[in-house]
Amino acid sequence: MISSLVSLVVVTGLTGMSLAVYLLPVLVGWSRGAPDIGAIAVIDILLGWTLLGWVLALAMAFRSVPPPGPPPRHRPLPPADASWSGPGRPPTSRPGSPPPLVLPPRPSADQEDVGHGW
Repeated sequence: MISSLVSLVVVTGLTGMSLAVYLLPVLVGWSRGAPDIGAIAVIDILLGWTLLGWVLALAMAFRSVPPPGPPPRHRPLPPADASWSGPGRPPTSRPGSPPPLVLPPRPSADQEDVGHGW
């Protein structure tokens, strides 16, 4: 009775430790706040049994984490004297620019596709 209880405790402990080692990349990525923890978890769970997948997930978990704060700006803002006056207003015309395109009015419903069979 005692030996079967000890065996059960040992097997449970080894299973838990094996599971913790298998999921180590996910645990490391979660504790470090990795931005792509979902990808780390998928690679680790699906490909962790191949040592290469486990190492790849662990390397992704140990990548440097960007500092919190606003994202860096990649494009500069246009100059304040740009031709666009703001949302909801048409752009101002510049000297020497062609006139804006004006489309003809749409035909009314009784004039549309009469006799074309469409």
